[in-house]
Amino acid sequence: MPTQINHTTLYETDYLRWLETTAQKLRNQNYKEVDWENLIEEIEDMGRSERRSLKSNLIVLLLHLLKWEFQPLERKVGWESSIIEHRSRIRDALKDSPSLKPYLEVGIPT
Repeated sequence: MPTQINHTTLYETDYLRWLETTAQKLRNQNYKEVDWENLIEEIEDMGRSERRSLKSNLIVLLLHLLKWEFQPLERKVGWESSIIEHRSRIRDALKDSPSLKPYLEVGIPT
């Protein structure tokens, strides 16, 4: 039990050190010492973060595409730059994580 308290304390007080020591424990195959609870939570959070990022980029892209289409007299160079940038970010995200594609089809639940 003291090991769990130490893991939790380190996780809450020095996140970088927790990451470094967790990675080292995994490299050394010292699985009994790994803070599994927080590690699992972090991995799950990474997936949620990827989905949130995709959703955010899609929202900005769609808003600026709509503005570009339906407000032609108020077009701004920034909208065009934003459209290009967010298309690129979405393309990169889907290239890096193809498993994000189904979230495009279902509307990315929050």
